[in-house]
Amino acid sequence: MARKLKILYVDTEEVWRGGQAQLFSLMLGIKERHHKVCLAAPENAPLSVRAREKGIETVPFRQRNELSLAAVFRLWVILRNRDFDIVYVNTPRAIISGGLASKLRGVPLRICSRRVNFPLKSPLSRLKYNWLQESVVTVSLSIQETLIEGGVRPDLVQVIYEGVDLKWIDAHPPTSLLEGGERLKVGMVAHLSPEKGHYVLLEAAARIVSRFPEVVFVLVGKGKSMFELQDKIRELDIEDHVICTGFRHDSEVLTKEFDIFCLPSLSEGLSSAILVAMASSLPVVATQVGGIPELVVDGETGLLVPANDARQLASALRQVLESQSLRRRMGQAGRRRVEQSFTLQRKLDETEQLYLTLLASDRMVRK
Repeated sequence: MARKLKILYVDTEEVWRGGQAQLFSLMLGIKERHHKVCLAAPENAPLSVRAREKGIETVPFRQRNELSLAAVFRLWVILRNRDFDIVYVNTPRAIISGGLASKLRGVPLRICSRRVNFPLKSPLSRLKYNWLQESVVTVSLSIQETLIEGGVRPDLVQVIYEGVDLKWIDAHPPTSLLEGGERLKVGMVAHLSPEKGHYVLLEAAARIVSRFPEVVFVLVGKGKSMFELQDKIRELDIEDHVICTGFRHDSEVLTKEFDIFCLPSLSEGLSSAILVAMASSLPVVATQVGGIPELVVDGETGLLVPANDARQLASALRQVLESQSLRRRMGQAGRRRVEQSFTLQRKLDETEQLYLTLLASDRMVRK
């Protein structure tokens, strides 16, 4: 029988995005394998609330600045009376505090995740990965390459793709939550921030609606770009063709109402939303950036276009909108691809094996 572990997961975000959704599914899966799981996160963050609802122990932890001695002390206090095997930091802000606190407390294994594909900008960034972590888990080969190019030791970086709970997806059939009736729906689920490229989709929509007046574009999410995007919708005179839902806890169910999923990101580590769309048998039109090409096979499960190019995005969307058979074929191929390579079970297996392998290596070094 595999060794039973005690793991502290640390997350500093007070919002619910893909990183929090993926950590939530990871914690649930690891807990179901009879490991002891604890979460340190802001007390009223959606992640903490959901974790408590599922019986996961949570302890309040907030950190606003990356270089925070107070955060180091707070985490050291959390670790002081507990015998954790692993500290797993899910957000970049807590890598230094989590690494220092766990080193001071003598926790055997420190791991952090990296989900964004931005280059490392400073010697401090390289130091915090190379010195404070035994492993850096990335969600795509693209991020792995970016970290290594930025000076992180190759032996530290491990790729574990995100995964989808297909049983959960299949247990929630499509509903009629959206307005728009029988109109074709192009949907996008993403935080409303500039790097997601919402404005490129709106510009593409303005090129499409004259030829496809029955199409509606559904934007699911909230964020700092909300007011600018509303202004853009009015400027392009496409109010009758755009639905902004705001943040939705049921976005996975909502996705099943789409006919096409679109993600025109300017930068992307991978994309949990694309995985959900493919698991829901939707064709995907997205940009050829970051880890997206590791998910979407161009011409097979969807179409890929250059970033920040509304003309080519509109052309790809038209191609998929014109053919129901193409949408069906790409959607089915996407579902098969998720079943083969991007399941939650595979993610849990690889993560658990990483934990056990690294801990075994640590024990051999200490002997």
